Amino acid sequence: MDFALTLQIIAVLAALLVIGVPIAYALAGASIFFFVTQDIPLSIATQRITAGVQSFPLLAIPLFVMAGALMNESGISERLFTLTRALVGHIRGGLAQVNVIASFLMGGISGSSLADCAATTRVFVPQMVRNGYDKPFCVVLTASTATLAPIVPPSILMVVYGWQANISIADLFLGGIVPAIVITMILMLTVSIVAWRHRYPKDEAFSRQRLTEAFRRSTWALAMPVLILVGFRLGVLTATEVAAAAAAYAMFVGLFIYRTLKWTRIPEVLKITVRDSSAILLIVGTSAPFAWVMGIAEAPQAMLHFITGISTDPIVVLLILNVFLLLIGTFMETISVIIILIPILMPLLETLQIDLTHFGLIMIFNLVLGQLTPPLGVLMFMTCSIAKISIGQFLSRLLPFFSALVFALIIITYMPSLTLFLPNLFR
Repeated sequence: MDFALTLQIIAVLAALLVIGVPIAYALAGASIFFFVTQDIPLSIATQRITAGVQSFPLLAIPLFVMAGALMNESGISERLFTLTRALVGHIRGGLAQVNVIASFLMGGISGSSLADCAATTRVFVPQMVRNGYDKPFCVVLTASTATLAPIVPPSILMVVYGWQANISIADLFLGGIVPAIVITMILMLTVSIVAWRHRYPKDEAFSRQRLTEAFRRSTWALAMPVLILVGFRLGVLTATEVAAAAAAYAMFVGLFIYRTLKWTRIPEVLKITVRDSSAILLIVGTSAPFAWVMGIAEAPQAMLHFITGISTDPIVVLLILNVFLLLIGTFMETISVIIILIPILMPLLETLQIDLTHFGLIMIFNLVLGQLTPPLGVLMFMTCSIAKISIGQFLSRLLPFFSALVFALIIITYMPSLTLFLPNLFR
């Protein structure tokens, strides 16, 4: 295949993205450009789109979205906030530490950084501001802790990556637990340093009784990630069946245990599920013909030759890929990048014997970091919009937390045992 045509296809995609065309339509447009210039029937494009979404594991996406929406409607975020406040609120910068731990716990409920970020921004930022924290710090912290959501199981990005790379989603879920704990600890250390420097206040004094009561009230919410992992490891349920069980569990808890979910809110939950799932699956569908086009154009082979021409040392290659992903993550939506790049990168990863589960965690976390920075920065834009601060104020407080997250990324990259320990243990 002519290499110049490959560059033209990529240029068409880039041009469509620059002028503001949604990613799904940009992918479709670049694919159509190839089909037209090569005189290939467009019916093949429609066949590829249909085949792209006809995958049983992808059914887990709307079900996990529904489970997250049901748990949010049930007021789970408030219960987790109360639990974490009782646990660490008494230390310096306690409410900021609550923000970090609650984001870790909520990541195991919704699996979506945007869903968690929207919920925590509305809950934590007003609380923290009322207790003496400056708003830009609160907003940056909330956006930064939201990067935990795709790493803590369940994770929609893990489902997409596992489907695209044809590896075990259960291994990805297990593999995310230890790295998520490491990221949480690094963020908590960063908060401690910033809190002492700015003399942020302490919260209420520690009370064992308050902690016990908060834990009791949150038990059902905390059990959901356990249900997911146990269902996987026992081999009783597939990823899709676990997602369905999680949605059913969330509805049961909201309606009959906490009784905070009303039947009248179910249509709104379904509306959110359809809206968010449709956006994801539209990208999945339109990326299928684009991935086929890239395969015909021998883009995977070109990527393999280019990177191995620089180095065949996995340490150097992972460094190159991290820089590349960090840059592309600031410009493109995460699911799109995963679907586009995995078929291209697979020959390289297999040649250098880089574990696909390990690389999945690297890729997902790396791309999520791009959501904190311009020009895409969906976490940045959303939190600034909800909290009503400027982008300049956000960026002025971002450096310590972004640096901490990059440091965590380096640790995850070059200590694969952190990711592979639990998957290997349960095999």
